[in-house]
Amino acid sequence: MTSAKLIEGKIGVQLLRMSIPMFFGMIGFALFNFFDTKFVGELGVQSLAAISYTVITVLIMFAIAFGLGTGVTATVGKAIGEKDEIKVKNLTSYGLVLSLVLGLFITVLGFPTIVPFFTFLGATEDLMPLIKDYMELWYIGVPLIIVPIIGNSAIRAQGNTFIPAIIMGVCVVFNIFLDYGLILGNWGMPKWGIFGASLATFLSRLITLLASLYFLHFKFNMLSIKKFSFQEMFKSWYEILRIGIPSILTQLVVPISVALITQLASSMNNKDQLVSTLQIGSRIDFFAIAVVASLGAVLVPFIAQNLGAKQFSRIQKALKISRFFSIVWGVLMTFLFWSLKEKIGPVFLKGQPDPVFFQYMRDFYLIIPFTFVFRMLFVIETNSLNALQKPIFTGVLTLIEFIVLYYPLANILSDYFGYWGIFYAFVLANVLCGIAAVMLNEFVFKKSWKRSLS
Repeated sequence: MTSAKLIEGKIGVQLLRMSIPMFFGMIGFALFNFFDTKFVGELGVQSLAAISYTVITVLIMFAIAFGLGTGVTATVGKAIGEKDEIKVKNLTSYGLVLSLVLGLFITVLGFPTIVPFFTFLGATEDLMPLIKDYMELWYIGVPLIIVPIIGNSAIRAQGNTFIPAIIMGVCVVFNIFLDYGLILGNWGMPKWGIFGASLATFLSRLITLLASLYFLHFKFNMLSIKKFSFQEMFKSWYEILRIGIPSILTQLVVPISVALITQLASSMNNKDQLVSTLQIGSRIDFFAIAVVASLGAVLVPFIAQNLGAKQFSRIQKALKISRFFSIVWGVLMTFLFWSLKEKIGPVFLKGQPDPVFFQYMRDFYLIIPFTFVFRMLFVIETNSLNALQKPIFTGVLTLIEFIVLYYPLANILSDYFGYWGIFYAFVLANVLCGIAAVMLNEFVFKKSWKRSLS
């Protein structure tokens, strides 16, 4: 039996209680990608460049999955706040069906597009065999990734972030073990290089699928379709996609901009090192932002439940707490990562140092950390907008940040400052949109509160 656990009690304690396991889950996600990249990097700069190109496709898939997951969390959370048990089960069950259909569609679409898509990004012919080694099995495993993400989103909708974190933690440990063996040929396993990374991902994601379905059915009793109905299925899909589609489009803006920036970087000197810097930098940055990303993620079920119960004063206090924490944490992370700018690059390409790559990584962290506060505020405000059932505003903000500002500025500034122009453009876009996000979310929230009183 699901219940609205977030519409009463101490707000700060509730946010902290949910954020801690969510944080470990997100750190697990970051470690998953980190060790993939680190172990592949030990094979040389060419393998590192190949897996860096694949990041864009991975980002696109996760954008779709997390966008759909936002729709599930917001709608299921609101149904829990309204104490509609049947609706909760319908949204969860039919949401999983939708995620399976979507995953299979991506699998079928992905195979014939591997060569043309990565050629468009600027990957050279010598990298293509490595890219295909990774992507062919990865596409087969897409449903194994999307379905548990949606399942865990439904679990989080009722305020439980512990179980999804445990599932992710087990997945990460298993993946690291397999990565070390299958990529590098340790522990008596075959040395399959970049294909080994893909196989490790496939097997570890299978565990998350089985675990997520087990907890949804046996622990939370959220899976139940007593009588299958196309009408009920399409009704549930509509409610999920009404929030999910704008959220997916919003999430897709980021990988699209990354693809465009990668194409731009591929036209410059030392393109393998520059592309690797941009992709690895984005993965390492996540360690700085993960705490606030966790807080932003738990705001969705918190706000959704309190929106359903019309508890706007609780939403207001939660936003104040979240903004204050984001600023303090952002300042701390800025100084930490700036101080580590000389040491991050050598963590990769172990035993095969590349001075150009190390220089790019050092320059990246000379300036990018100063965006942390604004990026963290952007995360808080856009998650709030999604939970307030206004995902279109999140989409507009993200579109402006990455397509209207970042990419055009990167093109212009790179003509004058070379690769530094890409870094400068990123800073400007994030600062401006972080400020705009706070102002827009405050306006939307106050308008929603006023409407509820009329």
